[in-house]
Amino acid sequence: MRVLMTEAGAMPTTAGRVLLAGDSSIIPVIRGLIETLPDTARGQIFVEVASAEDITPLETPERITVSWLARDVRGAAPGEVLDQAVRAWVSEMTTGDVLVDGADLCVWLGGEAARIDTLRSELAERLGSSRETLAR
Repeated sequence: MRVLMTEAGAMPTTAGRVLLAGDSSIIPVIRGLIETLPDTARGQIFVEVASAEDITPLETPERITVSWLARDVRGAAPGEVLDQAVRAWVSEMTTGDVLVDGADLCVWLGGEAARIDTLRSELAERLGSSRETLAR
């Protein structure tokens, strides 16, 4: 599978599948990335927030799902719920076989939690991308 990791800015127009994940501190960045997605994009967005009161609507292409992860209902530390959700999605949605996985996958991770850097490194290794190409 070819995995495209991109800096914040514009998502590659070739990205058939996307995974965007971050905490509430980068919601404006996620909104900007969503605006650059092609209408044909499909995938997942995870946003970790302190509580359900912090949820704000995000308009996405039709085949993009947004999951809001409220820490307060889970009693979790910052970054913990996001880390678990991203790992579960990657485990379920990727095989490492380009014939099975199909279109390119573009992953962008951001936020303030210390776990984000560790998650970036581990995903880069698992998905076959160098850490330098991972978004910050």
